[in-house]
Formats: sequence, C-alpha cells, structure tokens
Amino acid sequence: MIIQKYGGSSVETTDKIIQIAKKIIERKKSTKNIIVVVSAMGKDTDGLLELAKKISSEPMERELDVLLSIGEQRTISLLSMALNTLGHKAVSLTGTQAGINTKGNYTRASIEDIEKNVIEKYLEEGNIVIVAGFQGVNEKGDITTLGRGGSDTTAVALAAKFNCPCEIYTDVDGIYSIDPKLYKESCKISEINYDIALEMARLGAKVVDKRALALGKRYEVPIYVGNSFKEQLGTKIGGESMEELKILSLLVDDNQVEVRIKNIPNKIEELSNVFRILGGYNLDIGMTENNLIDEHINISFICSKEYMKLFPSIKKDIVNNVDRFIDVETNHTTRISIVGTGRINQAKVTSEIFDIVKEFGMKYKKFCTSELSLSYYFEGGDIKALVSRIAQAFNL
Repeated sequence: MIIQKYGGSSVETTDKIIQIAKKIIERKKSTKNIIVVVSAMGKDTDGLLELAKKISSEPMERELDVLLSIGEQRTISLLSMALNTLGHKAVSLTGTQAGINTKGNYTRASIEDIEKNVIEKYLEEGNIVIVAGFQGVNEKGDITTLGRGGSDTTAVALAAKFNCPCEIYTDVDGIYSIDPKLYKESCKISEINYDIALEMARLGAKVVDKRALALGKRYEVPIYVGNSFKEQLGTKIGGESMEELKILSLLVDDNQVEVRIKNIPNKIEELSNVFRILGGYNLDIGMTENNLIDEHINISFICSKEYMKLFPSIKKDIVNNVDRFIDVETNHTTRISIVGTGRINQAKVTSEIFDIVKEFGMKYKKFCTSELSLSYYFEGGDIKALVSRIAQAFNL
C-alpha cells in the first residue's frame, strides 16, 4: 500500500491531470492499494482568496474555509474522471467523506483523527481512492482547512493511519542543500533524517510542510520527495540523526516579521495576559526576548509575515485588556540559516558566518542557535551574493 500526494503545480491543467492519472495506473500494477491526495489546481486557492477579498476585507473564517475547500474538490473529481476514463476504477472523497476529523481554528485546523472505514470499503472494491488534501470536518460538522501545506499533512496523516510509506510529488526533483533559484550549483540531498528535514522546514524550506514532517517522525512514516514528471530519484526522509559535524543546507526566509510589544507593566500577571492574548490568535512565534526598562517590560519575537493582518486586532485586544499605553510595532526582517548534524553551533562555525555577513554590510538584528542550526536575522544587503559566498565557504 502507498499514499501518493500531488501538489498544485502537478495538477494545474487537465493535461497534467491526465499525465498523473497514467502515472498512478502504472504504479497500480505493482501496488495493490493506492490512496492519492491532491492539492488545488495551480493557483486556485489564491484565486479563491482574491474572490473573498472582493466581497469582504475581513471574511468570516468559517465561510472562508467553505470557499477554499472548493479548490481540492475540483481536482479530486477531475482526477477520478481521468482514471475511470483510462479504464481504472477510482472514487473521489472530500475531507469530510474521507473521515478526516479536525480540531482548532478555522483556516488553520489540525487533524485529530481519521476514520478508516469509508476509505477501506472503496479500496476493497478495487478503487484507487482520491482524497482532497488540506481539509477536514470539525466536531460541529463544519468544513475546516489546515492552512498552507495542509495537503502534505493530510497525506502523511493517512500514511500514519494506514501504516504505509508516503510519496510526495511536486515540481522539484527533491530536497536541495540550497534553493536552486538562489544558487544554481546547489546539490540535491539523496537521503536525510527527520530531524534535519524538520529543522529545514522550520527555517523556511518549502518542499514539505513541517507539520507533515513532524507527523512522519512521530509515526515513523517513510517519506519520499520527487518530481511528478521525471523518473530520476528524489530524496528519502527517515532515520536518526548522525553525530559528526556536517553542514547540509543553507536556507533563506524573506517572509519574516519582528514584532515588538512595548511598555507592558512590570507585573507577571500582565505579561501572562499578553501571552494569553497572543495564544488566542494561534501565532507560531520564535526568538522571544524581553528586557526591563524602568517599570515596564518590552518583549520581541519573530513570526511569519502571514500573521501581519492579525496585529491590528491583537494590538486592540492588548490595549483594551492589559494597558492602554502598550504599543505594538512590526518590522520586516530576513533570516539566513545553516542546518547540519553534530555540534553545528560550535564557536568556529559561528565566527566564520559572522565574518561573512560582515563583508556585506548588513544591519545585524538577532542571532540564535539550536542543536541543528544557526540563524541570523538582518535587514538589507544582497541576499543572493551572501548565499553564494556562504555556500562556497562551506562547500554546499
């Protein structure tokens, strides 16, 4: 048994959908049961978001989920039609029909469980089962979506539930040491462990969603990443971390925002209230710092630019519920990270990176380490030239 997932670029036209159908049928010759997860066609999701904005600048999230789920539903029906036309039984299932139960907020729900009985019934009847990624149903019976990268998460969750490998197909040949758009000489990584893949995703690699990788690690799901339309080998994800020092990847994320919340009264209960409000918006934050100035505390953290639209409401909630003199500021920042195995945060590597960044005259803002990575936050400068310089220094 196998779970296959095809991204939006792989199914963006009917011609490509027919090609994918032929690829699935070929695989069926050697694999008895196949479940296929698909994304919306091309930029369909972006188009649906634009439609919503023409109606309302702040559409209700429940209704937005109903709208966004249409994209994947169109793909599953067309792919099922293609498979049946080519002579193979297939059936399409929405997230609700497939028994994908979710919890949490609309537009960024998480999978709670998957009921296998409907999918198993169709598999037993000889069908290839096509499941809409990115969506499910909550305890109220409402359609929910899983946020960006949700189709990867759907696929790996199904693989975990059915105890089988997961293949993720996209428009790239696998996972590279550096984004080939930034550095043409970057190398494809043939095999990588869960920890490194997760760290790369957390720091901006967009090939596989980080929630999918976390599920893969938790349930030991073998994951393969390859090109939908090429036969060459891609990247295998699985296994444990290695111990020796080896720098594997360089990542750039220009989609980061530094948030500063200033003038919080120096009382633990007020600080708790601020974070309680932030928690209510389900923000994914990192690099949190605080400092004491007179009788007030200032905090700062880094988050994705996708949360920018939430900060006017966050500021209003904090001012109304904590203190009217609190201010919230946001500023764009760029993060460059190196990821590897072993003691990647050792002083020698840190010193070399600082020296290289200094050559480019960038405005340094923050620096942080983990067991697997070093990250630098700064403003300005020639990112492409910096990437090339670091890549050469560390033979990436």
